[in-house]
Amino acid sequence: MHSHRINTISLALILAFPSAPLFAEEAGNKEKVDSLPEVKVTSKAEKDQPSEKTKSYTVESTSTATRLNTSIRETPQSISVITREQLDDFRVLTVNEALSYATGIKIEQFESERTQYTSRGFNITNFQIDGLSTPISFSGTNYGDLDIALYDRIEVLRGANGLLTGPGNPSATINFIRKRTTRDFQAKANASIGSWDNRRLDADVSGSLNGDGSIRGRLVLAHQEKNSYLDRYSSERDVAYGIIEADLTENTSLAIGHTYQRNDASSNMFGGLNLLYSDGSKRHYKASDSTAPGWSYRNVDTNISFAELTHYFNNDWKIKGQLTQKAVTSAGPHNYVDASENRITGLGLTNNPFFYTFKTQDYVADIYANGPFELAGRKHELVVGATMSRVAMREFSRSTATTALASFDAAGDVPYPVFSPESKSSDYRTRASNLYAAAKLNPIDALKVTLGGSLFSYKLTGESYTVTQDAKENNNFVPYIGAVYDLDNAHSVYASYSKIYMPQNDIGVDLKALAPLEGKNYEIGLKSEWLDQKLNSTFSLFRTEQKNQPLQIGTSGTRSINKGIEATTKGYEFDIAGELTDRLSLNAGYTRLMSIKGDQGQSVNTFTPKHLAHVSAVYKLPYIENLKVGASLNWQSAVHVDIGTVRYAQDGYAILNLMAQYKIDDHWDVAVNLYNVTDEKYLSSLRYSSSGQGYYAPPVNGLATLTWKY
Repeated sequence: MHSHRINTISLALILAFPSAPLFAEEAGNKEKVDSLPEVKVTSKAEKDQPSEKTKSYTVESTSTATRLNTSIRETPQSISVITREQLDDFRVLTVNEALSYATGIKIEQFESERTQYTSRGFNITNFQIDGLSTPISFSGTNYGDLDIALYDRIEVLRGANGLLTGPGNPSATINFIRKRTTRDFQAKANASIGSWDNRRLDADVSGSLNGDGSIRGRLVLAHQEKNSYLDRYSSERDVAYGIIEADLTENTSLAIGHTYQRNDASSNMFGGLNLLYSDGSKRHYKASDSTAPGWSYRNVDTNISFAELTHYFNNDWKIKGQLTQKAVTSAGPHNYVDASENRITGLGLTNNPFFYTFKTQDYVADIYANGPFELAGRKHELVVGATMSRVAMREFSRSTATTALASFDAAGDVPYPVFSPESKSSDYRTRASNLYAAAKLNPIDALKVTLGGSLFSYKLTGESYTVTQDAKENNNFVPYIGAVYDLDNAHSVYASYSKIYMPQNDIGVDLKALAPLEGKNYEIGLKSEWLDQKLNSTFSLFRTEQKNQPLQIGTSGTRSINKGIEATTKGYEFDIAGELTDRLSLNAGYTRLMSIKGDQGQSVNTFTPKHLAHVSAVYKLPYIENLKVGASLNWQSAVHVDIGTVRYAQDGYAILNLMAQYKIDDHWDVAVNLYNVTDEKYLSSLRYSSSGQGYYAPPVNGLATLTWKY
């Protein structure tokens, strides 16, 4: 690792917290510092414990569904939480890795730098950061390897979430909860080294910036660089996250922060390996095979700035305003290898080089108030709020002539082409507003009923690939109703219903956005708390009916062409997470999709497995007190796609990861993590393989980490 990167991180941490105890101070001096009289202001904003403090595999409460701080058991939908303890145990570094630990989530990484996520058979397009929706300009496609060093936990709410996001989505909402400041000084640094020259250094420091702790700061920095199992591919990532929180009064707090991430990928794939020969037979590859030439690259810069102002009233009401601005820029030359190879001659493949750039600019503002009220002699809760967003998207491209490829083995040696001047491919804007309200009623002690809805409006203007984009929808009402009934002190049954309405930017054969997704979402289930609320479990049955569901039927340039169909999905899920004993932590889940049917009764989205299961367990050994070991297993059933008239199938497979961590003393830990221990070979996604392409996921690999904590 470059020494100047290490020095920069160290200097930044020291300068950020000048009043913090010196890392190398003697124990006697530390005791003198600790013995000083403590002046501490207790902010109401700190009443909710982050998962990094609880060290648990579950959480006590969540507000992802309704913004009413509610336990998992009282939330009338199924929800999974990947906590900081689990992320650290398995040395999970990216969003893709983290979501593999969530029930029912399928990671569709169809290229080295582009990923989509599905739940219950459909794309996830609702993403939040601290409960505030973050617009995604490419129907849920994320660019680059998104780092999770700055997050305390990830909450995944399955089913529709039209109440807070405006457009209801029948798959899931992914809510990233940032790390927040602490009053007491704390610091942590990790140094990792692993397979394919994988090197990483990250640091996290937090504490008070003044004597009484009313102003606090936190800084998270990370740098990672690595080669790959893929031929020629390498990547480098830098992350910086800073936040300052201030108690303006005893009841009012202000938070401002910024996140920066830079992803540089060299010899990254655009498209994948051509899965069939020209005669329709299956083409076999090594897991390391790649179509990317040495000159291809993709650089992705992401900047997110945010501000929050929160005020608590003496009657337990709260009002909170949030502003966020997100800018993403991506640029790089690529080579798309198309067509099919002749089994005998090796001819038939073509090079399609182009230089692609996009820029997005998102602005989101939200204000809401929530708190208790009394009606008919009983206490209830209410939330009312409004969200406004503005999204701007621009795409640019430079092309060149298509040429024949002598053979697949020559793909890495394609010379750098002469590109045409840059032209603008797309320039469009979306404005949206959402007014929402929900009440959690408590008619009797055993029953909680949540009633609410949102009034959503949006407008799309601009141009995409020479086609005018013009769509407008005003005052679309999305209702929400949920109920939870306590059977006893530990078990509850629940049900929820929501209509679905979601504007789409998937384009149809006319190169215009498809009509909005509409439909209904039903869910019923059983929730339980076990072992003094240390373990949560959920069993749910769900059914979604929708129309205008996008189904890919072709491509145009770099974009997929879709048609809108009616689709119905139904199935059931089981999720359990928490602590079985003081020594054993567990996170497990199973999803069964019984059917995903189109309007003609045909199976759709066949790339989605009908069975998904995962289990993770970590055990603290009693006979080696400072050692804990663990394993995680992910399994999915067989999937297939139709490439023309040929059905391409992938058998079911299981991925096993192992971990071991030893606490040397109060400051030092050492850990080893192994991934894909059985060296399973499988395509990372069949999401877009109807075009005849895919590529293989990583084989067995490992990572060793040394951790220092203060």
